[in-house]
Amino acid sequence: MVITVAMVRPVTRLAQAIKFCCCDRNNLTSWLTAGGVLLLACLPVVVQSADWDGTARLGLSEIYSDNIRLSVTDEEHESITTITPGFSLTGQGARLRLGLDYSMQNAFYAHNSAQNHTSHQLRANEQAELIKDLFYFDSNASISQQLISPGDSFSQDNLSLSGERSDVVTLQVEPYLKRALGSYVVAELRYSHGWVDYDSGAASNSESSAASAYLANGHASTHLNWRLGYRQQKDIRDTGPDSERRSSDGMVRYSITNAFSLVGYAGREENDIQTSRSSADGTYWSAGFNWAPGPKLSLEATTGENFDQARLNWNPLSRTSVNIVYSDREVGLNTGVSWSGQISHRTRRSTWAFDYSEEVTNTQLLALKEQRAVDFFLDPVTNQPVIVFENVFELTDEEFLRARAQGSVSYRTGKSSITMLAYDELRTYELSGSELASEGGNISWRWQFAPRTSSTVSVHGQRFEVLTSPDKHRSLTTRFSLNRTLSSRMNARLELSHLEADVTNGNQEYVENRISAHLNMSF
Repeated sequence: MVITVAMVRPVTRLAQAIKFCCCDRNNLTSWLTAGGVLLLACLPVVVQSADWDGTARLGLSEIYSDNIRLSVTDEEHESITTITPGFSLTGQGARLRLGLDYSMQNAFYAHNSAQNHTSHQLRANEQAELIKDLFYFDSNASISQQLISPGDSFSQDNLSLSGERSDVVTLQVEPYLKRALGSYVVAELRYSHGWVDYDSGAASNSESSAASAYLANGHASTHLNWRLGYRQQKDIRDTGPDSERRSSDGMVRYSITNAFSLVGYAGREENDIQTSRSSADGTYWSAGFNWAPGPKLSLEATTGENFDQARLNWNPLSRTSVNIVYSDREVGLNTGVSWSGQISHRTRRSTWAFDYSEEVTNTQLLALKEQRAVDFFLDPVTNQPVIVFENVFELTDEEFLRARAQGSVSYRTGKSSITMLAYDELRTYELSGSELASEGGNISWRWQFAPRTSSTVSVHGQRFEVLTSPDKHRSLTTRFSLNRTLSSRMNARLELSHLEADVTNGNQEYVENRISAHLNMSF
């Protein structure tokens, strides 16, 4: 274990050079300019070798609501026309992957024309290998709408006139170098820079820069495996407090037999965030064993100073995977006992998935990680995004501990498909100590009862609660739709929906009924 602790120190010196590049804005501009020139020089070669596929589409909708403002006492009827053009573009090649989907939702109100507006939705990501086996460039961008705060009422889409939504725009670029130094060492140097913009002002616009480096053993290593890493991240907010995270770590594993290895970890955590807790910066180490009697099972357990952990990786069947991690740390942001895990199982007709994670993060970092305002999937009939869960947590600049569990089950037969999704999330805010909880579930049944006609029934429930106060909010939405395929490039849908919801700070309830007709075309 002494070897691992000693090996962490050289990485810290390398990190000081990376820190200089990240924190000096003039230096950063020079780096980005040089990187942009190199990107433009290399990109044509990568683009020409890719296969491209693009689709344009147009959606037309007519919606009638009997409570467009989601009011408890003053229900207002409204008719809305939406015109939503959009397109998708994909590129696939040996050295390039690109996916882009954009929609422009234009809403026109019959009685509230002053509320006419346009909402943009964008999802884009790209991974490119600009110089073979050396220089890579990844990027992603998004535009979405998010709930500002769970007030007296909240809208689950962009059409209700409750005034509680904000545009969220994100952009992140990530160039990095990765190279095998002979057969025994692999090195990587990575830098990312991200921007998050909120038009409501409820949370600060921010820039996030992160630099990391690691060295690891190459493919020629046999009995000895090792890894050294360093990462520094700084979040700069326009109006809110800045935050900074720094960590260095090392790992060494020595194989005694094919099934049994000795393993050790060591590292250091230094973090500067706004919190009411005492600082938990410092070093840690942990040593133990890894037992892998076969390719389907691996068990690891280590203990030491300020860090204990256990890991289970189990694949009992070819379509079943179980990964569970237990950790008990005395340094870092998430101290104490924590768990994480993923479980997945597939059969011929069903897919099961479960995920649990804990992390200290903030609103802006979640946006950059594409934890957008909604979790959604594409409707197999309309190919349009279907909202599953609305993010009911308020926009804030506070750091928080996020514990989230989510699971899904889907079952398919020849003419039917059933999908069930559920989540449970708890956020504990570092500075105020507030605890906010939200949970929700969705079940939908799609039935193809005729060659070109199907029906969909769904029930969606969601609840938000402030644990330190009586404030609660719950909503229940029931939908029924008939879908008709008119041609290979056109389909129509008629939908009825009913919403019942409680006001957050009272015992009153509001109700909304909608009927809508949709026509979707692709070109």
